[in-house]
Amino acid sequence: MFPTKKPGSGDRVIIVASGPSAERFVPPRGVPVIAVNGAIDWISRASYFFTLDPSSVNMRRLRVRRRNVGYFAAGIPASIPHVYEFERLSLRGEEPLVKHSPEWWLWRWSARLGLSEDPRYIHNGNSAWGALGLAYHLGFKDVALVGVDATQEARVHTGGKPNNLSHLPLLFKSALPQINVVSCGKLNSIPQMSINEWLKNS
Repeated sequence: MFPTKKPGSGDRVIIVASGPSAERFVPPRGVPVIAVNGAIDWISRASYFFTLDPSSVNMRRLRVRRRNVGYFAAGIPASIPHVYEFERLSLRGEEPLVKHSPEWWLWRWSARLGLSEDPRYIHNGNSAWGALGLAYHLGFKDVALVGVDATQEARVHTGGKPNNLSHLPLLFKSALPQINVVSCGKLNSIPQMSINEWLKNS
């Protein structure tokens, strides 16, 4: 059975990844949080966890369950009883002429623009993008992004540098006709505001 958001969740949710804008982030009371990949290791509270990266460390995160957290994944190679699994839908068209452009990286990662309207699927792109698809499927209407910055800066708290993320502005902009999403960080292709402004206005 397809899961629903937790009772009393309301229409807004915060997606938290490990980009630089997540430094010192504390989840506000009363607002659900979707933790992406390594954010689950350091965040003080999360309502949901999501990944579409089947790395060994994320498989461990899926298996070691935190209390009161709903676990979701897309395209993982193993069945874990408490994890709700979506199919991951990728797209690989013709290779763009300009290598290493955002459009080329969109092609390189087989990313798919827009959010899936079919509740069986999450569109490929990266785990934060997949988390937005999860938010949409759960019925949230207003989403704030924290730590989703599309930079090559080191991840906060967990360390290491991400793969090229220059395609993320294209992905998140493509979701605007379907869901209200704002950046509380460095993603400049969608509306930007501080988390406090978003809490007051959403």
